[in-house]
Amino acid sequence: MNIYMVTRKINKKKIRIGYNDITVYLTKPNFKKDNLTDCYGQYLQRENKIEIQPDLNKIEEANVLLHEIFHAIAYTSGETLEGGRLHGENNEESVVNNFANYLTQVFRDNKWLLHYFVKNLLDKTKK
Repeated sequence: MNIYMVTRKINKKKIRIGYNDITVYLTKPNFKKDNLTDCYGQYLQRENKIEIQPDLNKIEEANVLLHEIFHAIAYTSGETLEGGRLHGENNEESVVNNFANYLTQVFRDNKWLLHYFVKNLLDKTKK
């Protein structure tokens, strides 16, 4: 498979973060459960899944996925625990939101950068 092939089909794709394999699901809001009614996505650590609302445009979907990946990293790293740097919902959300928004912007404005990372991280020659 070509390492530069990109898919926009993320439903049921798996992402490994730390020791967890997290599955991404495109999920419509469930108003009875108040599930995804006030946000575009959520990371559910006890279920090892990320849910993202369908029908977002490409940039929104990528940004939401990156945002939820940062939540998973924050949780897996232990930084959201009491005493951690991201303890408290407001602390975590502020950092995650800023990092996701800025990294999305960096990748949008520097298109060569993603190709650079893909090539260098997957190139087995290590030169």
